[in-house]
Amino acid sequence: MRHQGFKNVYHVEGGIIEYTRQAKAQGLPVKFIGKNFVFDERMGERITDDIIAHCHQCGEPCDTHTNCRNAGCHLLFIQCHSCQVSYQGCCSDACQSELALPLEEQRERRRGRETSMKIFNKSRDRLRGALHIPAPDENGSSEQ
Repeated sequence: MRHQGFKNVYHVEGGIIEYTRQAKAQGLPVKFIGKNFVFDERMGERITDDIIAHCHQCGEPCDTHTNCRNAGCHLLFIQCHSCQVSYQGCCSDACQSELALPLEEQRERRRGRETSMKIFNKSRDRLRGALHIPAPDENGSSEQ
């Protein structure tokens, strides 16, 4: 953040979860809202009931991180329950189609494929371009 010009940048010792615990114990207001992303199987720790993120597929309010079920992709992204059901846990129609293939054909397709650039990429526009995911229209549904 400092390289972006912010002057008063501090590290919260113990992280957001410890900050929240201490603030509540001392009766102080918690300034962090929403869900804190964590780098383990939980993928998130709810701090407040606020949902400040959106499904990367349909744009509905959502803060559930998941990895694409297609092992050749494994993209970390935000997906609502409705899209999780309709895309079968995949990030795109292409990954859903690939997941339906026999295992040997899936392995053959992903041989040599580079996926590291897609992990932790928070830019929905870059994700859509790289994965050919259509942008939501004004009503929030994806153009097909």
